[in-house]
Amino acid sequence: MQEAEAKRLRDLLSPARLAEYETPCSGDSVAALRLHCWNTEISEAFFGPLQYLEISIRAAMTRELSAMFGRPDWWSHPQAVLTYGACQRIGEATQQIQRTGLPADPQLISEELSFGFYVALLGRGKNYDQRLWRPGLYRAFPGYRGPRRDLHRKVDYLRVFRNKIAHHGPIHHRHL
Repeated sequence: MQEAEAKRLRDLLSPARLAEYETPCSGDSVAALRLHCWNTEISEAFFGPLQYLEISIRAAMTRELSAMFGRPDWWSHPQAVLTYGACQRIGEATQQIQRTGLPADPQLISEELSFGFYVALLGRGKNYDQRLWRPGLYRAFPGYRGPRRDLHRKVDYLRVFRNKIAHHGPIHHRHL
């Protein structure tokens, strides 16, 4: 790649976006574009495994919460006291499904909720440790033996990593 071509691509892709790649390449546009391409390749390699991670965490947590509260719409149980934000996300998911003309059944709602929603259930929330984790949510992670907050930190790192990839952000500088 020639320097002139690199400059045209830089303008096409956005100087602000490529600045994140030029900085570690000492301003070299050709090297920055190569780093950008490599970043795309490693993002592609991680996307599939992260997709399965998200799907499996959502399924395991939904299974355990449904069993714990005795119903597929576990979030509607009076003892499932969720944060205001979590309740809003459930309402938004319900509305999104209804806009498509489908009935908002609990399975569809669970699938519509974001990875961030499920990661947040591992956080502090409204005393989620006592209300969700200890009564049974820990069963969604059968091989895990540490504290909930450490699991939350690790899964949240993967959520941020996944979001960087999904939004075409740089991941080349992260611990891969």
